[in-house]
Amino acid sequence: MDQDKNRLITELVYTFSKMANISDKNEIDNIINRLCYMNIDDAIDNILILLNDLYQRKIINLDDIYSETGNIIKLNPEKYRSVDDLIGRLNWIKGMNMECTKMSLDENHRLVIETFDRFNELISGKFDCYYTGGLMGYLATNHKLERYHGDLDLFINEQQLALLKELVDSSSDFEFVSNMDYKEEHGHEYMIVCKGTPMSIGLFLFERQDDNSITTKEYYYEGEDTNRQLFVDEHHYSKSYTDMSFSNLVRYHNGISYRMMSLESIYNAKKNARPKDRHDAEVIKNNVDMMIDYKLDVERKNNFNVDHKLLSSSVIQTIEQSIKVKNEYNQGDIIIK
Repeated sequence: MDQDKNRLITELVYTFSKMANISDKNEIDNIINRLCYMNIDDAIDNILILLNDLYQRKIINLDDIYSETGNIIKLNPEKYRSVDDLIGRLNWIKGMNMECTKMSLDENHRLVIETFDRFNELISGKFDCYYTGGLMGYLATNHKLERYHGDLDLFINEQQLALLKELVDSSSDFEFVSNMDYKEEHGHEYMIVCKGTPMSIGLFLFERQDDNSITTKEYYYEGEDTNRQLFVDEHHYSKSYTDMSFSNLVRYHNGISYRMMSLESIYNAKKNARPKDRHDAEVIKNNVDMMIDYKLDVERKNNFNVDHKLLSSSVIQTIEQSIKVKNEYNQGDIIIK
């Protein structure tokens, strides 16, 4: 970033710090250094997010913000020509769930791609699994990443869960984490954490049937700790739905093979969801077979029943027991030391 823009950022931070009665020089200098280190678009996004936070907390008012919008526009006058442009950008940021100032957008994109490549290299070709989620649409269509991505999502055959845990446990880059103690009806039973980063890979579990159709499974406990019972919600998808959604096309990223849900399936799940999901859907829309999307809608409408079952034993209980033993071993090891 050039010196004139660094100077403008410094003046803006000191001006708004005075308005907000922030007097800690270290805090002010840290904000300035972080903003000046970013590219100009990320810096403006972060300034808008910080100002919106101060406004929502009633620390500054709209007149305070409007008094300095001219200087914010000067940071990139080719992109922002008015207050309405800045407001539009802030609304877009909020709609995309991008109100994160812990890292720049560029850094987030670098980190999520690096995590994908490292994890994909670990599991490539070894498992019956499919990546899903917004990131995959961008990668499959070679579209430049635009928003923050907090994690990756992976459908995996539950019969291979123990093997995946064993592989992850042997890795120096990742850690296998259970959410079962506090998981409710929805969410990930397990996730793979990329050590030293905020990135993770959330797991969705499924069972492969004899005809190669898929039954997705959601596990959770009900009842008190001393008398809790394990339940599973099973959603069986027809062979035709499975074939349309779980693509066996082998793709490559940076020379590493992987499989993912079909673009039609990702589009179908996102097109009527949250603003950021609808944006992801628009990104891949031109690459989607709309007839398949229509067929997926019909299948979803006619196949929405979920079987709710109490379990006496399952692969989940085996995994949980192995985690318990590992934790007890580690605690004992620490005590011996």
